[in-house]
Amino acid sequence: MAAADPGDPASEPNPAGLLLGHIVASGTVAQEILDISKKSTPCFVNFSRLQQITNIQAEINQKNLEIELLKLEKDTADIVHPSFLEQGFSQDGYFGD
Repeated sequence: MAAADPGDPASEPNPAGLLLGHIVASGTVAQEILDISKKSTPCFVNFSRLQQITNIQAEINQKNLEIELLKLEKDTADIVHPSFLEQGFSQDGYFGD
């Protein structure tokens, strides 16, 4: 068995690990059985991947909305710019030039 890495908090023994170690040491359960049981089942792996895909799609949708908002701001920035409004009002005679 590999030595525990002192910098890794996951390698520190926890109560469940200590109990399982005691059970394996007593011969009640073989280490191979524990190794088999800790492997992820395919449905949970697929669920995890599906969750990641859903999160990424939500991020993409959010970024697309932000891009659309920036495009809209860019397109309307020229129209509401004071010099553009001033120019339009002076042509229409609103500013008594």
